[in-house]
Order: sequence, then structure tokens, then C-alpha cells
Amino acid sequence: MSKKLDTHGAAKAGTKSEDILKHLFKRQGLQLLNRKSEFEKAGLDMNGRKYLKKPSWWHEKCLKTRAKGDEAIFKSDGYVDVCGGLIIELKSSNNHGTTEEKVFYDLEKIRDGVYGNQHKLIYAFVGDVCDDVGEYHLFKQKAEREGLPVHITFGWAELEKLIIKFKGDE
Repeated sequence: MSKKLDTHGAAKAGTKSEDILKHLFKRQGLQLLNRKSEFEKAGLDMNGRKYLKKPSWWHEKCLKTRAKGDEAIFKSDGYVDVCGGLIIELKSSNNHGTTEEKVFYDLEKIRDGVYGNQHKLIYAFVGDVCDDVGEYHLFKQKAEREGLPVHITFGWAELEKLIIKFKGDE
């Protein structure tokens, strides 16, 4: 059996960021739901919160997984049951790398309604270099110009301020 290598450290950085995210919500008295058991305990369905369906009009090759041929879905980075619900997408950048331009695919997902309109969407850019990445600022600029339903933050402090705001709106 072969081990999957994390040759550029993205998985390790992502896990660390997810841990920080969980702690940030916990500090505000909220729970970030990510696992099946967490959703079950909260009495919430993962569909439309953690598991997000692709639009049916997308090309058929986008709608099925390559390996098994079953329905392909997107997975959010978590969900918080506050203020009508918050879907969280986290992009952690501690170094400049190859994933920066992938945010434009995420922009298409927002445009095409992947996240739905039942819950608020937070797109959080975090990490040492997140504020220096031009693609992230262009992502925000395009989302704002198009009036897309997404709240975009840069850095942990800005994300926490937004969470406090939403918590107060409850």
C-alpha cells in the first residue's frame, strides 16, 4: 500500500488552519461542524451545509467522480449553526504557491449557485501571505462588483470580527 505524499506541505498547513478555525469558533461559544457525528449530534443534515451538489446543467464529466463514477460533490470546510447558518470556506496561504489561482474556480461555484442561498457563505483567506496574494484581492473585487452572496475576509482577526457580528445579529 502506498502512502500519499504531501510534497509541498499543503495538507499539513490545511489541518493546522482547520484547527485554528475550530478554536476561533469555540472561543466565541460556537461549534464548527465538519464531521458526520458532529452534524448528527446537532440534528442537522450535511447536505447543503457540508456536502454541496454541483449544478445539474454542468457538463456530465463534472457531475461524476472519476474513480467510481458516482455523484461528485463539493465539501465545504465547515458549517456553523448561527444566524441562519454559516458555510465556511478557508484558504490558507503561508507561502506563495500553485493554488492561488484555484480561487477562480470557486468564484464560478458561487456564481453557479453551488452554495445555495439558504445560508451565508464566508470565504476566509488566512495565513502569513494571504494579504499579499493578488488573485485573492481580485476574487474579492469580482465578487463585490457582481454582488455575489459571499462575505470575504483576510486574516484571522477580520474573520473573527465577522463571526462576532453574525453572532450578535442572531
